[in-house]
Amino acid sequence: MDIGFFTNAGAETNWSLDECGSWAKANDFDCVRLADSGVADTNRILDQGPNELRDGLAQHDIYLACLTAHCNLLDDDESQRGAEQERLLRAIEAAALLECPVVLTGSGCPVRNGTFYGMYSSPPGNGSDRSDELVARYKEMFTPVAEHASGLGIRIALDVAVRMGNIGCNPEMWDKLLDAVPDESIGLSCDPSHWVWMGIMPAEDVIREYAGRWYFADLKDCEVSPRMRYRQGVIGNWWWQYRVCGRGDLNWATVIHALSESGYNYVLDVENEDRGMPGLAGFAYGGRHLRQLLPDAGQFQPAKDAWRIR
Repeated sequence: MDIGFFTNAGAETNWSLDECGSWAKANDFDCVRLADSGVADTNRILDQGPNELRDGLAQHDIYLACLTAHCNLLDDDESQRGAEQERLLRAIEAAALLECPVVLTGSGCPVRNGTFYGMYSSPPGNGSDRSDELVARYKEMFTPVAEHASGLGIRIALDVAVRMGNIGCNPEMWDKLLDAVPDESIGLSCDPSHWVWMGIMPAEDVIREYAGRWYFADLKDCEVSPRMRYRQGVIGNWWWQYRVCGRGDLNWATVIHALSESGYNYVLDVENEDRGMPGLAGFAYGGRHLRQLLPDAGQFQPAKDAWRIR
């Protein structure tokens, strides 16, 4: 597996593509994940071609592992979700030009924080439960997206974050979405940090249960304070924090092994939302932590008797 990190070179920042590539190489990264803005703006790529970006990274021996386009195709405004669908289709086309095999996006949601389930502690199908409605909308909006991606040889990895407004944030909803659009071009992006505070654990079992459906891994850690949770309950706002890999509660050796057992052998992409180690220092720390846990390329062997959860 290669090690990468998520950045936004050239957009609302003074960090150029050349500086990004140089820093990445100096800090032992193999690749980057870029947002669909700045140097990876999809309209720019489609109008001017991929060479500037692709060659700019290649001169530092770095490649583009994933293009991120966080589009909300489930907005309640029909014209807005149509515009977001067009944006995602353009990102898929740009990724194909860039020879970048994965586009990361969200499943979408018109509301945040998981409230698409409706009133807490109410049965499924209650008057405020919109989950089935939104799965049907997902099928309508993502079926043509999947067909477009399949035709261009691009894989779509759905972000599993809940607080960004994604209905695809837990195993129940992953099953519904993968069944709604049963196209092999759509899978999931692995980020177990969310499962720590949501109580969807152990992370290794989650990974094994969806073996073969992990198309990317955008990784960060999470630290839970049991004492603060006792003081606030789960509705509080400070009993858990995201950390860079190696500074939270996850065992990354077992996470990586579970990914490997599940057939994933692509990129481990470092995200940084760590208040205690912000910026490039946090990215570098996370990259170093993951790198030490990878087997030497010549010694790697796939698991012969992989655990299967289902």
